[in-house]
Amino acid sequence: MNAKKLIILGVGTVLALMLALVLVGRPDPSPTLADDTALLPGLADGINDVDALEIVAPDGETVATLHRERERWRMREMHDYEADFARIHDLLRDLARATRLEGRTDRADWYGRLGVADPGSGEGSGVVIRFPGSQLPGLIVGERDPAGIGRYVRLAEETRAWLTDQDIDLPVERIEWLERAIMDIPVEDIESVTVRHGDGDEVDLRPADEAGGTWVMLDAPPGREVEPAWQLRQTANALARLNMTGVRPHDPGLVPEDAVETVFATRDGMVFTAISFSDESGSWVHFRVGLDERGRGGDAQSADAESGSADADASDSPAATGAERTAREIDVVAVDGRLSPWQFALAGERFDRLRPTTEYLLVAPEESGSP
Repeated sequence: MNAKKLIILGVGTVLALMLALVLVGRPDPSPTLADDTALLPGLADGINDVDALEIVAPDGETVATLHRERERWRMREMHDYEADFARIHDLLRDLARATRLEGRTDRADWYGRLGVADPGSGEGSGVVIRFPGSQLPGLIVGERDPAGIGRYVRLAEETRAWLTDQDIDLPVERIEWLERAIMDIPVEDIESVTVRHGDGDEVDLRPADEAGGTWVMLDAPPGREVEPAWQLRQTANALARLNMTGVRPHDPGLVPEDAVETVFATRDGMVFTAISFSDESGSWVHFRVGLDERGRGGDAQSADAESGSADADASDSPAATGAERTAREIDVVAVDGRLSPWQFALAGERFDRLRPTTEYLLVAPEESGSP
């Protein structure tokens, strides 16, 4: 970078800082020092009693109505689907720690400069958090201060705006308040994948090694070359770190006849059936979870049972096997109970990985050198 560019950047930085000071620096000529008074007195002591939150966007629209039910947070605007516990936890923690570092302005016509004007009042409106059923006051959260200390805030019942020492994060996209993780089953735990299309096309994939690093396609068309193993592995790994982009209650009437069925069998005997389809509102998948028909408890146990090994220890006894099967059945019921009531929207690439066709997994004839 030459000297001329450095000078231009330096002048730009000074101008930006001056502009920031004009807009949000000290709108009140005599700010009030608060001596680290808690922003929301009483929250730290009663944080475990908070069981409802309401988030309102700057335009006045309610983003999220959150309520706690049996130690889980849920979101009313998204059919009472599970909310992001970590986000709510972090928000309440930051609010409980937040202090009133410095008073700013109590002039309503200056609220917009700090982003703490009432929602729906136009430019400079803030995001509101309320605590329904609680004595805690609502809070309007505005802009970050230029020094990066925290955010400007205003209690809904007060006229004075404050600078707080916490960077309070209040997203205004509904999806940001949901628990977006559907499941996380790594490819190493998958024993087989079968994809069935409505036109009769069927794809069968199996691991070629114990680690699941290499996958093969069974019954490939004669004379056709299959895509590299890493590409097959993408489908086998489709349930790893699987996140949604939306959710709605499962309605069988929304599932078309040509929906694609993908069956993932795990090494511990669970079967995940994914029914995927698209409509005008997005790309969707519905999951059913069951137990492997063979009721296996893992590859090693199956091998001992099949070989009739005399060296099997007490853990391989019929009683132990029955207990393990019962435990797996309980797991299956729990997982199916969490997944099957819903249809999940997926991003394009993750959706496509669930439903490859045979042709998609074959090298094009001109690429393989076939006549």
